[in-house]
Amino acid sequence: MDLFQLTYFIEVAHKKSFTKASKSLHISQPSISKGIKALEENWNVRLFDRNGKNVELTEMGIYLLPKAEALIKEFSQLNEDLKAPSLLNSGKLAVGIPPMVGSSFISPFIHYFTTAYPDIELEIKEVGSQEVISAIDDGVIQAGFVALPITTETPYEFFIFNKECLEVVLWKDHELAKKNQLTLQEIKEEPLVYYPKTFSLNPFIRSFYQELMTDPKIVCQSSNWDFLVEMVRTKLGIALLPETICRRIPDGDVIHIPLTDPQIPWTLAMIWKSKGYLSHPTRTWVQSFKEFFNKRPSRSCR
Repeated sequence: MDLFQLTYFIEVAHKKSFTKASKSLHISQPSISKGIKALEENWNVRLFDRNGKNVELTEMGIYLLPKAEALIKEFSQLNEDLKAPSLLNSGKLAVGIPPMVGSSFISPFIHYFTTAYPDIELEIKEVGSQEVISAIDDGVIQAGFVALPITTETPYEFFIFNKECLEVVLWKDHELAKKNQLTLQEIKEEPLVYYPKTFSLNPFIRSFYQELMTDPKIVCQSSNWDFLVEMVRTKLGIALLPETICRRIPDGDVIHIPLTDPQIPWTLAMIWKSKGYLSHPTRTWVQSFKEFFNKRPSRSCR
């Protein structure tokens, strides 16, 4: 038995697939299969039930998984504790940030982090919230940012750092522009400039429309805030944008009005794996981010 075999076991258990584990660990599938087989022979147990491409833990596998995770975590901590302090805050770190989140919230922290930890080589990858999960699963990034809610089978930890409401953005001479607040019932038939499918807001907002037994009348989709606002300016359709973004819209021929019934929250969270190995740069990023945003005034959708 060795630590590599334990790592293979943990990854296959979480991915429920030898193929996905191979892709995540960047190890060939035959090597992973060989490592699992060696573990089973060493322990004289069967760890997985294999049914075609599907893999499920046996009862003994379920019992051994948390013990294997604890061993890997303790060894990783011991290994890093033995390193020189100057090496702890160095290495590479890739973080996934949706384009609609980065410019408004994360940029100040990135400046703080790169200044505080100059020896950590930070790579920022622009990905939508729905793609952040698969990127972490595949080992492309180590942490990321998402707009909740999201669904995932792999255990993750979240740190919510912003929650605010969506507002209705429309042109100044729109027939609803003089209202102090609006309801979804009032705007449900309006043409809507909208978010692409890779954004969690896409299905989330749609669910509120479906409660009214209808679907949004989508006329255009974009992942760019400014482009959505410009499409409203041309009177192509209205938009539903977060308060923070609405406050950035210059005074002129586009206005924003609170949506009060229902209030649709935009909840932002940092996400990272809760099980298995986390590199020291990743743990430094997570802890620094929590401390940075815990010092800032919180926003909420009321």
